[in-house]
Amino acid sequence: MIISQASKDRARTLLGQMTLQEKAGQLNQRLMGFKCYEWTASGFTLTQDFKQEVSRCGGLGVLYGLFRADPWSGRGFANGLYGAKAMQAYNLTQRYVIEHSRLHIPMLLSSESPHGHQAPGGYLLPVNLAVGATFNPDLFRQAGRIVGRQLARQGVDLALISMLDILRDPRWGRSEECFGEDPYMASLFAAAITEAVESERVGVVAKHFCAQGETTGGINGSAARIGDRELHEIHLPAAAGCCRQQVTGIMAAYNEIDGVYCHANPELLTCILRKELGFDGLVMADGEAIDRLDSITGDGVRSAALALNAGVTVGLWDQAYTHLEEAVNRGLINPATLDAAVLRVLSLKYELGL
Repeated sequence: MIISQASKDRARTLLGQMTLQEKAGQLNQRLMGFKCYEWTASGFTLTQDFKQEVSRCGGLGVLYGLFRADPWSGRGFANGLYGAKAMQAYNLTQRYVIEHSRLHIPMLLSSESPHGHQAPGGYLLPVNLAVGATFNPDLFRQAGRIVGRQLARQGVDLALISMLDILRDPRWGRSEECFGEDPYMASLFAAAITEAVESERVGVVAKHFCAQGETTGGINGSAARIGDRELHEIHLPAAAGCCRQQVTGIMAAYNEIDGVYCHANPELLTCILRKELGFDGLVMADGEAIDRLDSITGDGVRSAALALNAGVTVGLWDQAYTHLEEAVNRGLINPATLDAAVLRVLSLKYELGL
């Protein structure tokens, strides 16, 4: 999504009015939205965990998975959000965030869309492995527009879509998230779904970056033992395809490449992604991935600094990004680096009309 200069200027003005706590809060996405509400005899209520997080952050940057429904979330038609209930929940949640933010800054809403809208009544597509077998990016583009339209009508701002992984080992348990083993084909499908969903003014977060499909022994999140040639020839074309479509976001991958974790890799997230591929959007962490950096830092504050300095804009479920204020105060993060990340979030909120 192209961010207009007007949105950037308005965001810069707002940024100048914010406290360090409020800035850090815009980069947090700690909550699982499907746990943030309850249905009682008197109707819809927000949980204390949700209210406490809004208070802690002085608002809320991003809320994940308000509509998510699957066995993992424990939500479905009986106790989940769809139809009028979904809109009621979104409106009440957004209103609470705005009213409890000193500067009345709304939240972004992110939603899992690995193969369609992962919610009760959501329009679902075949998994990517089946989509790739069609060899028909145009058909995928048409279906993607329907997904984007449904997401937009429910207030979703960011659709988290699997599209960047290349299938290198069929033992890998997430093989269905890949379009196949061919980088060129994957780049065409990645560009198609990005263009389709973003045409409905829903920002796409393409995942996962990068080389997660390489694996060691088929184990999820394991090391990618590859060199620069394999990285560029096999694992980057899909990302390049969606970057050409001005994709709004990219999600970093759990794995390491040649011994360096993707979430702590400025060469990958800044030099390659931003400078080589021309990406200018948000980099989102994968779930609790920044906390996993504690294995090399021994300190959640240092893990937060390592990820932000490498180029991760927004966290996901982690505790590390709750320590961003401390990281700045300890001199581990340059305030200008924090401001640049917050500016990307605020600019997107203005561009989406929030």
